[in-house]
Amino acid sequence: MTCKHQCDGKNRHKNGKSSFWMQDPELVFGELNLKEGDYFLDLGCGPGDYSIRASQLVGNSGIVYALDRNHDAIVDLRDKAVSVGSKNIKAEVCDISGPLPVKDSIVDICFISTVLHSLNLADVEKTLFCEIKRVLKPDGRVAIIECKKEVQPFGPPIGMRISPEELEGTITQYGFERISLSDLGCNYLIQFKRASENLPDPCGQTSCDIVLRPVGIIKNKIEKPFLVAGGSGLKIQGDLEDALGKIDRTSEEISNIIIDEGLAGILDGIEEYSHLIILYWAHKVPEEGRSLTKVHPMGREDIPQRGVFCTCSPARPNPVLMTVVRLQERKGNVLMVTGLDAVDGSPVIDIKPYVKDFYPQEGVHIPEWMQRLQEEVGKIKSRRKSNIN
Repeated sequence: MTCKHQCDGKNRHKNGKSSFWMQDPELVFGELNLKEGDYFLDLGCGPGDYSIRASQLVGNSGIVYALDRNHDAIVDLRDKAVSVGSKNIKAEVCDISGPLPVKDSIVDICFISTVLHSLNLADVEKTLFCEIKRVLKPDGRVAIIECKKEVQPFGPPIGMRISPEELEGTITQYGFERISLSDLGCNYLIQFKRASENLPDPCGQTSCDIVLRPVGIIKNKIEKPFLVAGGSGLKIQGDLEDALGKIDRTSEEISNIIIDEGLAGILDGIEEYSHLIILYWAHKVPEEGRSLTKVHPMGREDIPQRGVFCTCSPARPNPVLMTVVRLQERKGNVLMVTGLDAVDGSPVIDIKPYVKDFYPQEGVHIPEWMQRLQEEVGKIKSRRKSNIN
């Protein structure tokens, strides 16, 4: 059986057909609601029209994974991405009915446009939807475009078409639930998310995903982190003395921690403490920084690499950072603090009172390299203080 689409005329790609022009692309992307920094997975991308448009919407901080088994289409998509200046597209040859070359839990939206009807879904559904579930973030979505199951002068034969009800009946068996259905004219767009019920998982995974709800946000003047985590490791912003100078200056300034107004009463009594422990999400750490397992502490190549759990580095699988701040004042749902070195816009995960007796004061041992770094930082701070005085 062959599938002849409406776009097989002037918009036909020489290495694959595209459904991009079968409906209003702005309507589709309006429903997808892509944001800057999102990770977009285009399964069966064909000529890559959706991938190119998505790459513009997610920006340089986002990534588009474009996968298709047609080698020539992938080669042409890579050339097209270069010609339009899209540097965030990772196009690879891949049979999407098998394992996907994408890491676990990093995709915001998995997109499949007019592809499923061309597969023998009964044979590939378990592998396909379990792989999609694996790569999706806990709050990620699956967005699928398919031809309406009705007689039309173009598109696949009626026997190949999949109705929304049939598609929902299939995918919900793998731990998903429908969140929307949109009419695109000749086609429809249906979206799913992970099911909220704690049901047995046919993919063989346990339902133990961790979902963090931000309780607030940090607002201050710090635009860039002290240490930048990337694919090549850690890099300090400027030299150590300059960096410490910036930290000293910003630590004396007031940072506002704005707590969600819906969490009424959660701050009651907090004014009785002088210091607080702030747990926050280092949202500026890119995905490649989160995949590091070893780093040179503070980006110092004169110190041998150590596992990230042996450092205070922002480069970690889950970039949860902690700092102790002095509480200056509370105004309603806003905490005014000093000593907070988090970047502006960082989501706050939790706040705990600082009680010094909770932490050991004696018998504490740290590695020699950490001791050496602490002494170096201490000398720089003392010298800066002496110069100021």
